[in-house]
Amino acid sequence: MNESRRRTRRGIRRKAWALLKKTGRILRALFIKLGRLIGHGVRIAARRAYQFLTSLPPRTLLVGIGAMSLVLVSVLVLVLALPRKAPVQEAVGGDRSAQPSATNVPILVDDPAAQQSGDTQPADVQTGEPGDDPAEPSSTADTPAEPTATPFAALEKGDDGETILAIQTLLMDLGYMDSDEPTEHFGPLTESAIKSFQRHNGLTADGVIGEQTYQLLISKDAKEYVMQLGDEGEDVEAIQQRLYELGYITTKSNITGTFGEKTSAAVKEFQSRNKLTADGKVGDATLKVLYDSDAVSKFYSIGDKSDEIETFQQKLKKLGYYSGTISGEFTKATASAVREFQAANGLVVDGNVGPATKSLLLSSDAQSKVIKLGDSGSDVVAIQKRLAELGYIRSANATGYFGEITEDAVIAFQRRNKLGADGKVGTVTLKTLNSSSAKKAATTSSGDSSSSGSSSSSGGSSSSGGSSSSGGSSSSKSGVERLIEIAQTKLGCKYVRGAKGPNTFDCSGFVYWCLNQAGVKQSYMTSITWRSCTKYKKITNMSDLKRGDILVFSGSTMAKGHVGIYLGDGKMIDAGSSEGKVRITTTVLRKGGYWPSHFLMGYRIF
Repeated sequence: MNESRRRTRRGIRRKAWALLKKTGRILRALFIKLGRLIGHGVRIAARRAYQFLTSLPPRTLLVGIGAMSLVLVSVLVLVLALPRKAPVQEAVGGDRSAQPSATNVPILVDDPAAQQSGDTQPADVQTGEPGDDPAEPSSTADTPAEPTATPFAALEKGDDGETILAIQTLLMDLGYMDSDEPTEHFGPLTESAIKSFQRHNGLTADGVIGEQTYQLLISKDAKEYVMQLGDEGEDVEAIQQRLYELGYITTKSNITGTFGEKTSAAVKEFQSRNKLTADGKVGDATLKVLYDSDAVSKFYSIGDKSDEIETFQQKLKKLGYYSGTISGEFTKATASAVREFQAANGLVVDGNVGPATKSLLLSSDAQSKVIKLGDSGSDVVAIQKRLAELGYIRSANATGYFGEITEDAVIAFQRRNKLGADGKVGTVTLKTLNSSSAKKAATTSSGDSSSSGSSSSSGGSSSSGGSSSSGGSSSSKSGVERLIEIAQTKLGCKYVRGAKGPNTFDCSGFVYWCLNQAGVKQSYMTSITWRSCTKYKKITNMSDLKRGDILVFSGSTMAKGHVGIYLGDGKMIDAGSSEGKVRITTTVLRKGGYWPSHFLMGYRIF
C-alpha cells in the first residue's frame, strides 16, 4: 500500500514539475518579447525627446534645467531631514544574520513512514525501488530549461508600422534619407536607403531589414552616409551633372549614375581646389560646397585672359548684363555679370562659365537682362524714381525693392507708351523710360489709379516675387495661385536627392523649379542656404504664415533641413524623402507634431 502511494505521488510530482517547467518557458518568452517592445519604445521616446529638446531655444533649456535642479535639491534635502525608521529586531537573539536562510530549511516529506524513521530524503530519489528510474533527477535538482528565442520578424518594402517610423528617423539621422517627417510605411525610397546603409556598412544590400541590419542600424557603430565608390542611383547622377557643370567631369558620357573611379577622381580634384579633405567621397560638407555660389570651378578664374572670355563679355554686354570694357580678361565685373545672367536664366548661380552656362549664353534662347518683380538694388531705385517723376508711382514707394506696386506702375507706363505690357523693365522699356519722349501718366489713367489704390497695401514694397509672364495686371493673389498651380502639376513626381526638375526633385530643387516657372528668377538655394536669405520678408511665427509662403525647417540637427510651399490651412506641398515623391502634407500646424518642432522661418514671396 505504502509503495503504491509513493509511486502515485512521484507520478503527480513529475507531471506537476513538467507543467511548471513548461509554464516557466512560456512566461520567460513572453517577458523577453515584452522587454524588447518596451526597450524599442523607450528608444523611440528618447529620440523624440532629444529632437524636441534640441529644437527649443537655449534660454528655454537653461530655465528648464535650472528648475529641475532646484526640484532635485529640494527632494534631497527632504530625504535627509526626515527621521528614519528604527531597524526591526528579531524576537529571538536580535541578530538577523544568525537566522537560517530559506535555502537551509529542510525539505518536508509527506511520507509518514519516512517521518517516523527520521529519514528526510525524498522517497522519489531512493534507489533500488521497483519501477524507479535511477537516471531520473530529483525535483530539487531540476532547473527550468532555456526558452526558445523569439525569431526576428524581417521588414521589407510594403510593410507598415511604428517600427518603420523609427527606422526612417534613424536613416535620416545618419544621412541615408533627407530630413522629413518620418512615416510608418516602408516604400521604395526607404528600401533604397536601406540598401545604401547595408552597402556602406558591409552587409548584403538586399533592402530587407533583418535582425543583423536592424541591430547595426540602432548601434553606435552605424556609419553615416557618404556617396562613394560603388554607389549607384539618380542622386549619383545629379552629383556627376554638377561636377560636369564645374568642369571636373569633362564629357557628358561620364554622367552615368554609377560612382566609379572617374567620379571619385573628379570629386578629389574638386575637394582639393575648394580646400576640403580630398577623400573622393561626397559627404555633407562636400555636397554643400558643390552648390555654393563660391564653388571653385576648373574654368576661368579672376585674372585669366582668352579670346573666348572676350566672346562671353560681348554677348553679356549685348544682353544687358555687362557694362565694362571688352578686354578678354575674366574680371570681377565679368563674374558678376555671369551671376546675373545665371540668375535671370534659371541656372545655378556660381559665376562660372560651365557647359550649361556657356551653351545658353551663346544660344538664341539667352534671355536679356530685365528688372522685374522680386529684384532689388540701385537699378530698381533709379527706375522707381523715374516712374515717380512721370507720375506712375508715389515717391514714397521708391524703396529699392521691385514689388507689385512697382510692377503695376511699369505696366501702366508700357501701355501708355505703346510697349509690350509685361511689367518687366528690359532694354526697350528702360530706354523709353529714360528718354525725353516718355509720356507722363494721365491723371485718370488706370495705371495711376491702380498705383494710388495699391499704395496703401502692405505688400507693395515689402513683399516680393514674380508673376505670370502674361501682360495682364499682377496681384498678390494671382502670383500665389500661379505658383501653387505649377507646384500641383508635379504631384507624384519622384523624389531624387539633388534633382531640380522637371520630373524629379529634392525639396530645395522643387521650390527652386516652381519659383522659376512662376516667373520668380530665383537662383538655386539649398534648405540650409534659405535660412540666410535676405531677399524676401521673413516670417518667424507659424500663425503668421500665408498661402504661397516658402517654409524652412531644420532636420534632426541644424546641419540638415527641409523646405516646402505653404498651401494654407496647415498644408504644404513639397518633395518628401520619407514618401519618395512630391506630395501634400497636412500636418504642418499640428500641435506637438514634427513640423512645428522643426520650424525655423517662412518667406513671403508675393
